Amino acid sequence: MPSTSTKINRKEYELTRGFFQLLAENKANLLKPIVQIMNSHPTKSESSIRLRLSDGTFSYGGVLLRDDGVRKFRSYEMEKSQSVIKLLGFCSNIANNDNAKKVHLNIFDFELIDKDSPIIGTPKPHTGIPVTYLSFENEKIERGRLKQSNYQLLPKEAIKVVKKVNNNSQNMDASIVPIVSISPQLKQWKIQGAVTYKSEIRYFETLRGSGEAFDFSITDKEGTEIKFTCFDDMVHKYDKLIELYSLYIIKGNNKAVIPSIKNYNSTGHEYEIVIKNDVDVIKCEDSVPLPPQRINRVSLSKIDMFLGEYIDVIAVVHNMEEFVKVNDENRIFNKMRVSLVDESGSLVTLTIWGDSCNLFTKELLYKPLILKSLRVTESGGIFNLIFGSPSKIIPPEDVGIFKHISDWYAKERCNIRISNILSSPMTIIKNATIHSVVVTYLKNNNIKEGYFKVIGRIGRVRGNLFYKACLQKNCRKKVVAQDGQYHCSKCNITSNKFKYVLLVIFQIYDHSGSQWLTAYDNVAERLLKRRTSEILSIIKTHGEFEGCNVVVSNIINTLHDFKVRFKVISYKGRAGAKCCCVDVKPVNLTKYADYLKEWCKCAEGLCSKYGI
Repeated sequence: MPSTSTKINRKEYELTRGFFQLLAENKANLLKPIVQIMNSHPTKSESSIRLRLSDGTFSYGGVLLRDDGVRKFRSYEMEKSQSVIKLLGFCSNIANNDNAKKVHLNIFDFELIDKDSPIIGTPKPHTGIPVTYLSFENEKIERGRLKQSNYQLLPKEAIKVVKKVNNNSQNMDASIVPIVSISPQLKQWKIQGAVTYKSEIRYFETLRGSGEAFDFSITDKEGTEIKFTCFDDMVHKYDKLIELYSLYIIKGNNKAVIPSIKNYNSTGHEYEIVIKNDVDVIKCEDSVPLPPQRINRVSLSKIDMFLGEYIDVIAVVHNMEEFVKVNDENRIFNKMRVSLVDESGSLVTLTIWGDSCNLFTKELLYKPLILKSLRVTESGGIFNLIFGSPSKIIPPEDVGIFKHISDWYAKERCNIRISNILSSPMTIIKNATIHSVVVTYLKNNNIKEGYFKVIGRIGRVRGNLFYKACLQKNCRKKVVAQDGQYHCSKCNITSNKFKYVLLVIFQIYDHSGSQWLTAYDNVAERLLKRRTSEILSIIKTHGEFEGCNVVVSNIINTLHDFKVRFKVISYKGRAGAKCCCVDVKPVNLTKYADYLKEWCKCAEGLCSKYGI
C-alpha cells in the first residue's frame, strides 16, 4: 500500500495512505494501519475520546477511542500531542446519515510509535461516505485520470489555472500549522495563506439592532481552505486590509473556531473562524504563488447526496440559453440557464444570476469546464446547481483531465442517454390510491422522503390563506411580530416590513382514504385558479373569514391530479409525514375511467382468488 513518510528523530514513520477510504469501503479488516492523531477531546461521559486521525492522504473525525485505548492514551499523556500510533484493535460500523452510508470507527487498543510529530503529509478531510472517493487507488486520487468521483488538481497540473503573486517566500515560520488541523481542540493556532475569496459587505437587522459583516477565505500551500467572518467593528478594521490574492498570517485561539454551516460555507472545512479582538491578522510583504485550486469533484449523478451544500464539478457545457431580465423585489437581475453533462450521462441545469452571466459566453459551448463551489438545490423533484458569489470557473488550459472528458463527449455525444437527477428513487410514476401511499410509503420506516402521484377530490380547506413571512429572497419563514417589527428566526433579521405568502392547507380524498396536503405560491394559485393579488383583494373586500370562503368554495369536491413531495419528520418523539403539493393538473376523465376499470378488475381478481 502506498505511504507518506517523514523523518522524525532520524527515524522514518510511514502512515497507511488511503486507510480511511478502504475503511469506508469495508476493506480494512485485515490491516493494522499506522495513523496520526491530529486532535482529540473527551466525550461528555469521559468514558471515550473523540479523535481526528490522519492517514497521510485523508483525515477523518468519525473516530472514538474506547476501553484499553483510553487508559493508554491517558497514561501516555497524549492529550495535547499529535502522536503517531498503530491500531491493534478496532472495528467499524456503517450508519445512514442523510440518506448516505457513513462509516464510524471505534478503536480499542493501539501501539504508540511516536508521542509527538509534525503533521505528516497533506491530508484532506474524508466524509466517511465511500462513494465520494471511489477513484482512490494507488495514489490515483492525486495522479490518475478522471474517475466518477472526487479529483484533486495537484500543483503541477494547476500551475496554469491559478494566478500568481510576485516572488516565492524564503522564510517559513515553524510555528505555522496547516489549515486542515484547525478545530476547537487546538487551543492556539497560527496559519499562513492567501485570500482566495472575499465577499461584499452585507447589512442585516437583528433583535439587538442593525449590523454588518463580510466573509473571506484563506487557502494555505496544501490547498486547504477555511472561511473567516468579520462583524461590525471588525468590518471597519479589516475590510481594506484584506485584499484578494494577498498573503496573510493569522493567529488566534479556539474561542474563535465554530462548526461550519455547510449551507453557507463552500470551503469544505469542518470549521470556520469568526474574527474577534483576540485574533491577529498580519499582511505579509513577502508574497508567494497562490496555492493550487483543490477540486473535490462530484459526479453529476451523485449531486443528490449534497443537497444544500457546495460542490465542485467537471462537466461539458451541453446547452446554453440566452440570459433574461428578471424582476425580483423591485430589482432587475440577469438570469441564465446552462445544461451540464458528464460521463455518467446525467444532465443538470446550472442557473447563473447577475453579473456572473457575463462569464458564460458562447465560446464555452460544447467544452469542458471545472466549476468550483456550486450550490446544490432541488425543485419539483429535480436537482439543480446554482452559480453564486463564491463560485468560480477554472479554465481548461493544459490540464490533462479535459482531454479525457472532451474525447468522451466527442465520441458519445450523439449516443448518450441523458437523464435528470431525480430527488428520490421512491418516486411513484403511476398514480396510486391514497391508502396505498399511506401504508406503503408514509408509514415505512425505511423511506424518509420521496414523491407520489395521486388523483383525488378536495374535501376541506383550512382558513387563513396567507401568512406574514420574511422579506429575504427564497425565504418563506413565518415572522414573529415584536414591538411593531417582524423577526425571522431562520435568517436572524428584524425588519419593519414583511411579505404575504400564499399557503393553502387542504384535505384530499378518494375511495380508499384521505390525506392533508399543503401548497405554496404558484401551485396554490393554480389550485385556486386565482392570482395572489386577486385573492388579497377579495379578502380585503369581504373580510378574512368570508373572503376565504368565496375563494375556496369553487374547488370543494373538484377532481385533480396531484404530484406530492413527502418527507417523514419527527415531532415530540412521534414520526409523521409532511406532504407538500408540488404540481396540480386537471384530470383526463377518459384515462381516469380506464384506470378505475383496471383497478376494479384487479380487485375482482383478488376477491375471486381468495373466495371473497
